[in-house]
Amino acid sequence: MKVQEKLEREILPVMVGTAGHVDHGKTALVKMLTGCDTDFLPEEKKRGMSIDLGFAPFLLDDNRIVGIIDVPGHEDFIRNMIAGAASIDVLILIIAADDGIMPQTIEHLKIMSLLRTPEVMAVITKIDLVSKERQQEVKNKTIVLLEEYGFPGAPVILESNTTGEGADEVREAIKRLVGLVNRQAETKPFRMNIERVFSVKGYGTVLTGIPLAGKCEVEDELELFPGGHKVICRSIQKYSFDSKEASAHACSAINIRAVKLPVIERGMTLAAAKTCRETSTAILSIKNVHESLPVKRRQELRFCCGTSNRIVSSVLLGPRDIIKPGEKGFMQIKYTEPLVLAAGDRFVLRFLSPSATVGGGTVLSINPALGKKKARVDTEKLEKARVAAESNDPFLSEIIAGSAAVIEQNELPRLVQGNSGQIKKNIEEKIKLGIILPAGKTQWVVKDRIFELEEKLKYALAIFHKNNKVSRGMPVSQACELLGLEKDCFCDLSNIFAGSRIVKVNKDFISLKNFSIELTAKQQELKVKILKDITMAGKSAIAVKTFEAEPGVKEPELQIVLSVLAGEGLVTVIDKYAIHSIVVKDTLDKLFEYFKRKSLIELSCFRDMTGLSRNVAVTLLEYFDSKGITCREGNSRRLVKKLMLV
Repeated sequence: MKVQEKLEREILPVMVGTAGHVDHGKTALVKMLTGCDTDFLPEEKKRGMSIDLGFAPFLLDDNRIVGIIDVPGHEDFIRNMIAGAASIDVLILIIAADDGIMPQTIEHLKIMSLLRTPEVMAVITKIDLVSKERQQEVKNKTIVLLEEYGFPGAPVILESNTTGEGADEVREAIKRLVGLVNRQAETKPFRMNIERVFSVKGYGTVLTGIPLAGKCEVEDELELFPGGHKVICRSIQKYSFDSKEASAHACSAINIRAVKLPVIERGMTLAAAKTCRETSTAILSIKNVHESLPVKRRQELRFCCGTSNRIVSSVLLGPRDIIKPGEKGFMQIKYTEPLVLAAGDRFVLRFLSPSATVGGGTVLSINPALGKKKARVDTEKLEKARVAAESNDPFLSEIIAGSAAVIEQNELPRLVQGNSGQIKKNIEEKIKLGIILPAGKTQWVVKDRIFELEEKLKYALAIFHKNNKVSRGMPVSQACELLGLEKDCFCDLSNIFAGSRIVKVNKDFISLKNFSIELTAKQQELKVKILKDITMAGKSAIAVKTFEAEPGVKEPELQIVLSVLAGEGLVTVIDKYAIHSIVVKDTLDKLFEYFKRKSLIELSCFRDMTGLSRNVAVTLLEYFDSKGITCREGNSRRLVKKLMLV
């Protein structure tokens, strides 16, 4: 990275790229437009064709610069072509007038349609070698081809790299299409797939690529994946000009500093610290674009995403055993060497034999946990995730298709792929829409996936009830631990399972919806008597030991009956006393009304307001303290949290 003069031109976040069959004039056109020969490798010079990606700055008339990617056209180097195609915003499809449309012309166009929806133009080169009739024939076929792949009305320009005919028209078309590229405000953290790596004497390691998102500045801490190695950005260049930052959609070279680094190669990822996570599996939405061959339920494929490519083992998700040409479906892939992916990333799939592009699509989740049975039935959920991913909502795609029904706060940067403001906005939006439900202060439950929590509870509660026949249910704290929820989400469980047909939340317990404690005739008789006595006592509390004095009543039997009455919301047991739940509710209502006017209440005031005896008043206030509703402040109480208990 030699020192360069200060950059005085504006670099636009737009990448122009070539595509087309080998020897159709891609590199020659780029050289004519930019003055740069992008074939820099000795082997490229020797063979007279592009092998790897080439990059050049293209100067617009108004002192602005965009980058041009020149991709190799030979089928042997299609993986290199895909690595560059992932960043192309304006595609120049190049077709030689003498050859016409060739196999790689079609394959390159197919790949581009899978990876992006770019602005498209076509250039018919080598027109100096053919007749006017032949020029028009190739142009007409090109127009039809572009229409077939979803680009009707794309400019088709006749041009010669030898004579320069049509060159000005090509330049004007590029400028016009660059102006049509629509960029949304950048909110995602920095992430760059590495295209090249080399060392510069006096500087050290330099990584080049086109950042997918965000920006990084000199001295920023970054992570290099796989491995999550900490590195520091020492200096930056864009198109060989020194720059203060590397930003999305502009070719950048980043000089990094680190104590020790592994072997660095194309396909690795450089990202803002604590924003990415490597994975070795993913769920994909795919479309088969091959002319005749199906995608089978289980097979090895080549997975190309960003600048990386991996041989992966794949399994189709859903009831079908094949995805026929033209059909869409879902797939889970696994690969041995980890890489960085995110929901919303686009990819290409290729057969290993014959070597051909079979399809592509969108990453739905990098955190799947699907078993064989589940994989065959959950396509409705995956369809929702596909719509979300293709609507530029990767967060929603990941939480629908991923393994966890519970979202953890520390996972949000990876899931949302945004800054702190974007994360907060996303969470608030999803809560408002009812897509996620709060579960304490640092967790959320995906509403469409509550059934997964219910299924987990269903079997655990069945065992619990079998082993605890006289218990009202599993303690909420135990249920939270089972579901991977924090203990501070007690109060949110009732809302989470409000519409459940399987479980019910009752105060501090959770049980199966149809569960009830079965009482003997003697216990049922005792239940009626206790409820009658407590009802007649009105605002007075009855000591539990009073019921023990009844003839034939044993303590274990009494506890079962009181537990049932409490579970039905009829009686509240506080320490050694029992009081009608209506009295507790009325008292609490009066207390809340009082706290609307004043901040503190003394025992004497509380007694006068409720008409309770001193003993009962003290008992209830201490009960409210234990539940976190009130707290003592000297001889008074202060409201802590408005919470209904009955």
